[in-house]
Amino acid sequence: MLLPQNLKWVIIGDGILWDPQAILTLPNDAYFTGNALFLCDAKTSSWPVQAIPFSIYDGFAIKNILAHTLKIPSALITQFSDLHGIVQRRCRDLQIPFCYTEVPHRCSFIRQFGHEHHCTIRDMIIFDRNLTPYNFSKASPSFLVSPHTFPGNPQHCIRSFINTCTDRNSQVLPYAYEARTFDLSCPKRVQTAAQEIRTLICDIDGTCTDGFKIYAEDGSQWKRFSMVDVQALKNWRNSGRNVFVISGENNLIPQKFAQYCDIPPQNVYGNAGDQKLAILAQICQEHQFQYSEIAYIGDDVNDLAVIEHLIAENGTAACPPNAMPLIKGMPNIRQLNTPGGYGAIAEFLDLL
Repeated sequence: MLLPQNLKWVIIGDGILWDPQAILTLPNDAYFTGNALFLCDAKTSSWPVQAIPFSIYDGFAIKNILAHTLKIPSALITQFSDLHGIVQRRCRDLQIPFCYTEVPHRCSFIRQFGHEHHCTIRDMIIFDRNLTPYNFSKASPSFLVSPHTFPGNPQHCIRSFINTCTDRNSQVLPYAYEARTFDLSCPKRVQTAAQEIRTLICDIDGTCTDGFKIYAEDGSQWKRFSMVDVQALKNWRNSGRNVFVISGENNLIPQKFAQYCDIPPQNVYGNAGDQKLAILAQICQEHQFQYSEIAYIGDDVNDLAVIEHLIAENGTAACPPNAMPLIKGMPNIRQLNTPGGYGAIAEFLDLL
């Protein structure tokens, strides 16, 4: 499927950016419930706060693929007003220029929005849980996408839609060519062949976490981790092996997670973005590792270059079932059965 070239706006409606039924109440800056560990970036109040989980995959699709790569801006139009301050903050972070809440008649509002921005409804992609083509009496949008369209993965509707545009993957995935543009030459300082994997490198979002970023009403941000993974990483470290954490974001959550897992703070790399392959080369050079001694787990397009290079150099790579199809389709990658944030790291370590 190809996206039409004349698309001018992405309209995000109800039940897409967040689920009104999934609002959380979080009491502390480290909150345990069952096998889950919730960690926050920076908490500004001491009482329980309400929070909304947002899909990091949809956020990447909105900001990096639709807006940055394809130059299609987004607008949020919803009838809900619950915790609108949190919703507006998420929109600012994703560089969504228009955020309209408490809109009761979305179809007529969308038509008026198009008129004000010199486009028709045929120039739009509309994501909405409840709207159907019958709600638009005359012309229908180019795409009207609901989470029900993707029964296997309804929680990340926007990314799932982008995944269906397979003919344009080479254009809309900006990190796919990092392995071909970065200088891969890294001196092999270890002369003897590795007998076993002794170093694990983890992505954070979607592998250590469940793929959601949680915004709270006090301004803090949270992520959910698995206590099963925490214990597995501690056991791996106690066996004398190494763990490094690479995160695309620059906040305190990866450091807090590392602390719970007994991972040294100097082994945590934040704000990695599309530089994960460069960080891999730096780790190998500084610690005298061969690529064949390293196991990596990742799930998204900015992990592609690392996985591609490690497999080519006889390293080991794995992905959870929630990974991008582009990642899961790579030759020789180990596809895990456990989703990220629910024990995927523990399963991978068991295999190793």
